[in-house]
Amino acid sequence: MTHSQPHAGGPGPVPSPTFFDPSFERLPAPVAGETAAPGPVLLLFDRAADRDWAADAAVSLATGWHAAGRRTVLADLCLEDPFLNDRIGMPNQDGVVDIFLYGASLARSARAVPGRGFYLISSGTYTPDPGAVLRHPRWDKIVAGFRDNNAALLLFVPSDAPELPSLRRFVSEAILLGGADGASPLPPELAADFAVRAWLTPPRRDGAAAAPAARPTSPADRFPEPEPVAPWKAPPGTRTELAGASAVPAAGAAGASGAQVAPNVIPVPDPEWTDAEEPKKRRRAVSPLLLLLLLIALLAALVFLGPTYIPGFPDLIGSTTRGPEPAAPAAAPAPAASAAPVAEAGSMLPYSVQVRNFQSWDDAAKFSGDVARRFTEAQFFIVPEANQGITYWKVMAGMAGDTAAVTALRERLLAEDVIDEEAAGGRYALIDHRPLAYELGEYPTAAQARARADSLTRRAIPAYVAAVPYTDGSERWKVYGGAYRDSASAAPMAKILTGASIPPRLVERSGRPPATPTSSSARSSCTASSRSPTKRCWSFATA
Repeated sequence: MTHSQPHAGGPGPVPSPTFFDPSFERLPAPVAGETAAPGPVLLLFDRAADRDWAADAAVSLATGWHAAGRRTVLADLCLEDPFLNDRIGMPNQDGVVDIFLYGASLARSARAVPGRGFYLISSGTYTPDPGAVLRHPRWDKIVAGFRDNNAALLLFVPSDAPELPSLRRFVSEAILLGGADGASPLPPELAADFAVRAWLTPPRRDGAAAAPAARPTSPADRFPEPEPVAPWKAPPGTRTELAGASAVPAAGAAGASGAQVAPNVIPVPDPEWTDAEEPKKRRRAVSPLLLLLLLIALLAALVFLGPTYIPGFPDLIGSTTRGPEPAAPAAAPAPAASAAPVAEAGSMLPYSVQVRNFQSWDDAAKFSGDVARRFTEAQFFIVPEANQGITYWKVMAGMAGDTAAVTALRERLLAEDVIDEEAAGGRYALIDHRPLAYELGEYPTAAQARARADSLTRRAIPAYVAAVPYTDGSERWKVYGGAYRDSASAAPMAKILTGASIPPRLVERSGRPPATPTSSSARSSCTASSRSPTKRCWSFATA
């Protein structure tokens, strides 16, 4: 295939390592800013090497390429154990995983790094199958967009990433970062797949193991043809002018010349991406005198031409002579009402059934999964809640707009001995009013919403799905977390979300109400409780 970057040639022997200290922000000649070209390049790092150094080196490369005039995006493909966003100081919100597996917007997932100019796409939601992201067919479309828009895409990926050879179909070049015990991060079996532009290693410090190459004796040898860029941790606004291009300070900061420099816009590799909004053009004010003259001309035309061309128009000039009274014109059809905006049409679903309490997440998750498989017609979910300083994991069932709609569910769970009525304080205490929940996302299909909920649950972030109808007849699916009476009781869930870098957004829980017991979806059944031989029957409505 044609190389995306023209500076490394074809696959061949790995070049000798070059000592690189990101604190100087001076890039070696093979990877200097003027060598940046459209398309993707791997930043292949050794997971066993210095993680902070690898992250700083990636930031230095992205900063230098952007400062040289190339629009640059740095994407974190370290999906199992991400650390790049923490090193930069940005949250790990929707990112690479969400773009490829959950249909997240590429434009919203790419965020500008303050004071650096380039864009970062963090790793995003945890996935148990990172290889599915690397081999996803959407890569071809995204990479083509970067090339078409003359933008560089730096892929920060560990050397032991699953499905790493699958990247060969759209990327041909790599920059190696680090290397444990002097070994190249590039696996030998992939040496023929990627052309290595440079191998950068941390500068050797006292007490460190010997590097595979002799330490350069002078800065000129260590950093050939250096590229002047502001220090990585320097405050915004201190960058000097570069040859041929001005650097971009942080938003709101002035450059060396004192002038405000607009941030570079992100490339547009697929229809969901949009450039930064252009400043609105100032409207030219219309002269009041011109408006007055236009109004006078319009009235004059109406007075003199109306009696001739408009049937039934009164003679405004003053003549008392009138012609035959014309027939009344047919009533004009009423203008069509403008289409109402599409809005949610779901009902409030505040009522749920208390099932059981646990003091550990693992016990609650196992129990919830077991009962969900037994009662597939009901929604089971876990609610973290504090009581006297201890966090309990409550297993709840069902969502309804009134108590009658969940009464049948309560009776069934009691009859099946799922609920311990005596421990709960009586059956009337089992139905609880919990109108608030945290909204964790909205998706166009149920499969995408369930995948998001499953991904969060695997991270011990309890989540569940509810269908939400809209006024145009369509339906979307929301992912909720928890169910609470008030914001004070919701504090444990907010702490969990904040710790996972997920913005806590407490809303009223709403969605599609359950079917009535008389509908075709109603189910009837009878059973005998193990504690009481009396046969109980119930009718339970499914959503």
